[in-house]
Amino acid sequence: IDVNHQNPNDQLLAAGVDPNKPSLFTLEGVSQYITKDALNATLQDRAQLTNHSDATFYMSYVDQLLKDNPKACFGKGYPNPEKKAHTIQKLAAKVGEPWISLYTKKEIEAILAQHGFALTENKNLGDLNSEYFGAVGRGLTEDQIFNLEYSLVAKSKG
Repeated sequence: IDVNHQNPNDQLLAAGVDPNKPSLFTLEGVSQYITKDALNATLQDRAQLTNHSDATFYMSYVDQLLKDNPKACFGKGYPNPEKKAHTIQKLAAKVGEPWISLYTKKEIEAILAQHGFALTENKNLGDLNSEYFGAVGRGLTEDQIFNLEYSLVAKSKG
């Protein structure tokens, strides 16, 4: 589905999604490749589809800091963070998938709220590292942390 030009609700309904039952939707590794208008439309469509049931939305997004302050996206001591940030974006564009939409935490929370979703989790690799990896003695060191992408969970307010 090309979310820039298609409404996935038609395909979801045709595939048997019951809009009256609780649903889980994912949008992982997509938001940076689509316009902000397309993300808004996608969230609006999911909200309309599930307006009579509970919905959970999982998605990832790339932090605006990658452009504004790339060093802030990396752990202390990470080698050449500005160069790494530039290289990642350059390689994505080179293969025909430029990153066109980056978000701040406040912006993503506002977009979700506008469509009836309340943010319940919003974590980057540093958060996940301490919560999951560090707890079992397999944590990454600061110079290995790359915090450019966030994973979030949001639930419908209705």
